[in-house]
Amino acid sequence: MTDRDDLLALAKTVGDDWKSGPYYDQAERAMDVDWQGIVWPFIKDCDFSCVVDLAAGHGRNSEKLRHLAKKIYVVDINEENIEFLRRRFAASRNMVFIRNEGISLAGIANEEVTLVYTFDAMVHFDSDVVRAYLKEFHRVLKPGGHAFCHHSNFVDNPNGEFKDTDHWRNFMSRELFAHYAWKEGLEPVRAQLLDWDYTGRNIDCLTLVRKPGRGRGPAR
Repeated sequence: MTDRDDLLALAKTVGDDWKSGPYYDQAERAMDVDWQGIVWPFIKDCDFSCVVDLAAGHGRNSEKLRHLAKKIYVVDINEENIEFLRRRFAASRNMVFIRNEGISLAGIANEEVTLVYTFDAMVHFDSDVVRAYLKEFHRVLKPGGHAFCHHSNFVDNPNGEFKDTDHWRNFMSRELFAHYAWKEGLEPVRAQLLDWDYTGRNIDCLTLVRKPGRGRGPAR
């Protein structure tokens, strides 16, 4: 595994590109379609008692989740986004805003969460950052809790910069994600390849993982 300083640098490299820009408004307009067609079929049977929206950006996913969750942690690496989210959801009483460092869920208690959610963000994360988060998912999830992850399935540029790839996909695959999940004590429940750019290449994947009952920890 990459050491902590290197992980933080990898996370910052990605996070620095998502402090502002027109993409958030464009993606917001497509959220209803994505939610009904892509997201909801995966998460509709999950427990929404305590939810984490990881890499929340400007909150288009949080807007959907806040109506379902009793409590929602809205997490982002960028202070600019956290300030935007505080203003946008100033009237919401079930939301807690956390600026993280891009590799952990510090500030969230062990076994507090019933659903971790990340959509349209993890596709950009370095594979070592993905695994660091999976370790954190295992820590914060209650036994039986789930994590819904939209991640890359792009393996054509293993040694290159992620910005050199279409749609800035970092190196990851459905199989590698499942392998990392198992290593960190999480059970893959369902996975579906996603033709994000309508080319037939299936550069993305949706994976739902579950923290099993007590008695099985991360493999080492």
